[in-house]
Amino acid sequence: MNRIERYLARIVVSYTLLVMVVLLVILGFFEFMNQVSKLTDTYTLAKGTLYTLLKLPVYSYEIFPIVLVIGTLMGLGSLANQSELTVLRVTGWSIKRILWAVLKTALMMWLVIAMVGEWVAPESEAYAKKLRAEALNQSFSVGSKSGFWIKESNRYIHVKKVLSTTELRDITVYELDAEGLKKLILIKEAHYQQGQWQFQNAVVQTVAFSAFTPPPNETLDREDLLPQLSVSVDPLKTLKMSFPLTPEALQNLEIETRYLSVWDLYQHIQFLQANDLETGAYQLEFWRKVSMPLLVIAMIAIVFPLIFGSIRQVSMGQRVFLGVLLGMGFHLLNQLVGNLTVVYHWPVILGAFLPALLLLSVALIWLQRVR
Repeated sequence: MNRIERYLARIVVSYTLLVMVVLLVILGFFEFMNQVSKLTDTYTLAKGTLYTLLKLPVYSYEIFPIVLVIGTLMGLGSLANQSELTVLRVTGWSIKRILWAVLKTALMMWLVIAMVGEWVAPESEAYAKKLRAEALNQSFSVGSKSGFWIKESNRYIHVKKVLSTTELRDITVYELDAEGLKKLILIKEAHYQQGQWQFQNAVVQTVAFSAFTPPPNETLDREDLLPQLSVSVDPLKTLKMSFPLTPEALQNLEIETRYLSVWDLYQHIQFLQANDLETGAYQLEFWRKVSMPLLVIAMIAIVFPLIFGSIRQVSMGQRVFLGVLLGMGFHLLNQLVGNLTVVYHWPVILGAFLPALLLLSVALIWLQRVR
């Protein structure tokens, strides 16, 4: 970047960071007040505060497009109000060249926020869920990648895959008694139907210890007197068993698809497809993450007709309002088109890319008229 491009980048980045901080403070405050209403003896104020802080990386990734629009509008708007953009135009800088300079800055900011969304936000969200779930119910221990554990009085239950709040896969149940492991149950899948869990394709392994009684007048080594272990294996097509989880509890533990990384989404889609399960929502989130650079370009492009058009001399408050209106309007359009593609089984790539392409087309046509 040359000196002018660095100056434009500094203006855009500073205003974008300012907007990001303000919105995170607002969202964090409402999240904190929501957690305060759930405080208990185990879910303390400190844990509620930590939960709120762990949610901030997730929020920063979600609101980035809106923050980018508002920050760019404010930054370039301040330059327009001080006639600095006019000076740039007089010195030979075209709108296209200014747009490219701002785009480079926006894409670098997206690269940083994408790393947050891929590596920080999923782990932060998983740990936040784990923290609150364990504090509100001490029997839960949730893991982000290897499933989660449930502890009962004499049972330890491990659930490896949660496909939905009513469908589980790869469940292992360890039943204990005073002597140790009594029964090991391996369950392939479970479905919640008619108010109870239905377990299918189970293998029950019963462990029994028996003392060895030597024949009379016979001396044996000490090793021969150890308890004898026997294991009986009983495969079952269906199994009836009490289970402490409910769909409502799973709903609280579930990490939403938009918080998963691209790689985790891809792996989960492959798993669902291998089991002939619905993948539309996961594919939509996957392609939305892939289409994010195009969305960034479209968001920046739509700002320029506003800056160089009829509203070049408006107050900062009006620019903020316009940025919020534009960002929220596009967010609603994006959600609407995406949900329609999933419901009506349209190509999910269309639901991910179409809103950004429409916004970019409108911006380019509008920009041509401004020139």
